[in-house]
Amino acid sequence: MRLPESRLGILVSLPQNDMALAEAARQAGADGLKVHTNVQHRASGTTFGSLATERERLRDILTLGLPTGLVVGAAGTVSIAEMSAAQELGFDYFDVYAADAPPGYTQACGTVTAMAALGPDDGPAQARALVRQGVQALELSTLEPERYGTPLTLATLARLESVASAVNVPVVVPSQHKLTPRDLVMLERAGAAAVLLGTVVTGADQTTFGARIEPFVAGPARRPGSPARLRR
Repeated sequence: MRLPESRLGILVSLPQNDMALAEAARQAGADGLKVHTNVQHRASGTTFGSLATERERLRDILTLGLPTGLVVGAAGTVSIAEMSAAQELGFDYFDVYAADAPPGYTQACGTVTAMAALGPDDGPAQARALVRQGVQALELSTLEPERYGTPLTLATLARLESVASAVNVPVVVPSQHKLTPRDLVMLERAGAAAVLLGTVVTGADQTTFGARIEPFVAGPARRPGSPARLRR
């Protein structure tokens, strides 16, 4: 998974597989993107279709050259055959909730980084077990859907630290909390390799999308003199 080595990465989860939103994120300075197939997205309410349905939109977004991950589905919708086809498009990583991933998920990722999302009740033991199963990056789901949009808490920072210190793979924190740029330093200190800005923070309006990302890019995550080398 390609992330900056010397600072916190700023990734953006697109509320729609939309080129204009992707371009706005790129212009705002995002380090990478995440797109979706085969899922009803909780925060945005968007329904994403199959790989065949979304393919052309995904191809357009990938032409921007940003490292881009693909959510491959949810419970009962993850297709190993589609994952094989998606490898050819050039995604940086695949992602799915661990609770929704079928057996063989990590093998089906092939040369694409296998990411899995922990549920809000999963901790270090589950994280270590997933890494032993071949997971190469973790997304730390922080909240139950009914609590989306609440401020960052000490409990989330403590859970992040406990998970990040238990594994040797990148831990990415999605913005289920309504994160602010000031939160980035605390998240990095607790062990986050990147934050994943989603609808709770960015909204879905094309006219304001980039402007909502820019303060995170310009904030404490970007320390002067820190080169943006990429790591796998």
